[in-house]
Amino acid sequence: MADKRGSLKHSAQLRDSMSVTRSKRRDSNSILMEIWLYRELFRSLVIRDLKVKYQRSLFGLIWTVLNPLFTVTILVTVFSYVIRIQIDHYWAFLISGFFVWNFISQSLNFTTTILANNASLSRNVYFPREVLILSAAVSKLVEFLLEITIVLIVLFIFHHGAIPASLILLPFLIFIQVILVVGLMFPLAVLAVLFYDIQHALPILITSLFYLSPVFYPVTMIPEVARPFYYINPFVTILRLYHVVLYEGAWPSIMMLGSAFVSAVAICLIGYWIFNRFKGVCNEIA
Repeated sequence: MADKRGSLKHSAQLRDSMSVTRSKRRDSNSILMEIWLYRELFRSLVIRDLKVKYQRSLFGLIWTVLNPLFTVTILVTVFSYVIRIQIDHYWAFLISGFFVWNFISQSLNFTTTILANNASLSRNVYFPREVLILSAAVSKLVEFLLEITIVLIVLFIFHHGAIPASLILLPFLIFIQVILVVGLMFPLAVLAVLFYDIQHALPILITSLFYLSPVFYPVTMIPEVARPFYYINPFVTILRLYHVVLYEGAWPSIMMLGSAFVSAVAICLIGYWIFNRFKGVCNEIA
């Protein structure tokens, strides 16, 4: 009789184990479907993020351009007339990469409060937590698309005098840029809940990376012996690609495009693994 009970208990444990395994496999296979099922919530969160940022503002989305434009004006003045970086049409070089960096920094800074700000919603309503990260990224992408459209018009008229053929690569660059940033947003979102230090340390890190990335100076200013270490910075290649395509109006090498894409995908996969590992814990303490 005892053997029979033991056998039944073992069978139950085996069924539970198989059920958990199937559940995990189903979760990994269906996450994209889940996000699609909650597309209305996704759309609402994107609209909410944009409305909250510009509520009670007379100029609304215009501030998306005015704020970075003010910074660009200062940088152009300093590096054209004071420090004098020797680049033709320096202003064109700067705006070719600055708004990309603005998207990166704004997205990463915004990530640190996403889970905490939506904690009550997460506790009361079931939805895939990935929606919070992706909706935040898309809201910043909307702002970036407005900015880059103005940048393109200015470059075409005052820098190139025409539309360079390399512009056909722009959608692919934006795709790589979004994958890279989302891949960094995923782990930052959960780490900011687990460790409050992230919210204090991230602005310092982003400021440091601004000076360690080719935003306002070209990669060629970095000594060749230091460039292998310089390219460890995940933002270097994508910014270099934007400078080649938008400022130079040239075609980047396949190797550069490929390395940027592979690096972005790798960072995104690792970042999502970290997010998926700790998102359950964050729901409890956020």
